[in-house]
Amino acid sequence: MILYYFRIFTFLFLPVISTAQIVDSFIVQPSINVRWDNNSRWRFNSAIEHRNIINNGWNALHIQAVQFASYEIGFYSQIGVGIMYREIFDDQRPEEIRFTEQYVYARKFNNLRIAHRFRWDQRIRGEALTHRWRYRLSSSVPLSGGNLDISEYYITSSIEAVFIAQANEKPGYDQRVAIGIGRALSNNIKLQMVTEYRWEDYTQDINRSLFINLGVFYSL
Repeated sequence: MILYYFRIFTFLFLPVISTAQIVDSFIVQPSINVRWDNNSRWRFNSAIEHRNIINNGWNALHIQAVQFASYEIGFYSQIGVGIMYREIFDDQRPEEIRFTEQYVYARKFNNLRIAHRFRWDQRIRGEALTHRWRYRLSSSVPLSGGNLDISEYYITSSIEAVFIAQANEKPGYDQRVAIGIGRALSNNIKLQMVTEYRWEDYTQDINRSLFINLGVFYSL
C-alpha cells in the first residue's frame, strides 16, 4: 500500500521535476471553498483564493472572492452564472471584476466521473473589457472502491483551452493541464492538491506557469 501511494505521489510531482527548467513562474494558490446544496436543482459555491509567486521568495499577487450559482436542467447538465472580485497587490494595476456564464455536462461511468465545461468570461480591469471563451475536460476517480468514503483518496485531472479577445489587441490562446490528489476527511470536508501547468499566450509571447493549488472544500 505504501509503495502504491508513493507511485501516485511521484506521478503527481513529475511535472514539477520535468518542467523546472522551462517554467517562467512558480505559483502557490491556497483556497477555501464552500458549497451549499439545498436538495433542489440549485447549487451555490463560494470561494476565497490567495495567489502567491515564489520565484524569488514568497510574494503575494492578489486575493479574490468568487460566488457562483448553478441550476440543474436535466440530461446530466447544469447552467450557471458567477461573479469574481480580485484585489491586486500592485498600485500600478487596477482591480478586476469578472462575470461568468457556464454550461456543464457531467456523467459517471462506474466510478469514473467525466465532465465537460464551457465558460464565457467577461473580465473588467479599469476601462478594459476582455472576453474569454473556455472549454475544460475533467475527470475524477476514487482510488478505492466505487464511491468516495471517509479517509479515502481520489485522483482528479483536467485539460482546458482558453481563447481571449479584447478590442484593439491580438487574440490570445492559453492551454492548461492539471492533475491532483484529494482526500475526504469527513462527509462534508475534503482536502485537495492539484499541480497545473499553463501555457499562456502561446502563439505570441508565451509565458509558462506552474501552479500548486491547495484547497479545502466544505459542503453545507
